[in-house]
Amino acid sequence: MKIRLNKTATSILGALFIRLLAMTWRVEWQDSGYLDEARGLSPNLIFSFWHGRLLVLSWTHRNQSIQALTSDHYDGDLLGRIIERLGFGQLKGSTSKGGARAIRSLMAVLSRGQDIALAVDGPRGPRGKMQQGAVELSRLTSCAIVPVTNTAVRRKLLSSWDRFQLPAPFTKVIVKYGRPFVVTKDESGAERETKRRELEKYLGELTAELDIEAGHEGVEVWPHEDN
Repeated sequence: MKIRLNKTATSILGALFIRLLAMTWRVEWQDSGYLDEARGLSPNLIFSFWHGRLLVLSWTHRNQSIQALTSDHYDGDLLGRIIERLGFGQLKGSTSKGGARAIRSLMAVLSRGQDIALAVDGPRGPRGKMQQGAVELSRLTSCAIVPVTNTAVRRKLLSSWDRFQLPAPFTKVIVKYGRPFVVTKDESGAERETKRRELEKYLGELTAELDIEAGHEGVEVWPHEDN
């Protein structure tokens, strides 16, 4: 039996928890030049990251009016309410289930001059399997996709499908940008699928390399598999 908590109270407490925890972190930024490069390609960006690495980004990218896509189910709605209290906007939907409506909403946000954030393997996984949404949005809007990931030297990985990362207090957190991607309007379905696979591989490698740099090994390294 699932216990449904009061969303307003829980979102207030959740945002407070993130603020108090994150204020103790030492944040290191890597390859921020890629962000400048992306801004040169398009004024508005599609930040793309793994669902399990969301917590750090909800702090490091707070109060920038970035619009995040959150799912309609209970957990997604609660998460959306929490990040709203950290200065994000939220749009309801999924780029997989009912994807056309979500894509239209995200296109409207980009056309208004705002950045968007997509957990590219969310909301339900599989972990590390990138959906097509970011690629389609880039094709339709000519906006650059910016891969972004993070790790923490000391952390706990939850047993959830995404192996959600919870950094410890007072630890070092590293945020790393990847090279931007732009999908042109005339790319075929096969070319877009190739680009999706390329992005998936690139973001996975970026995350694994960062975990190793932070001193993790074995199943502690993305994608947290036994083999």
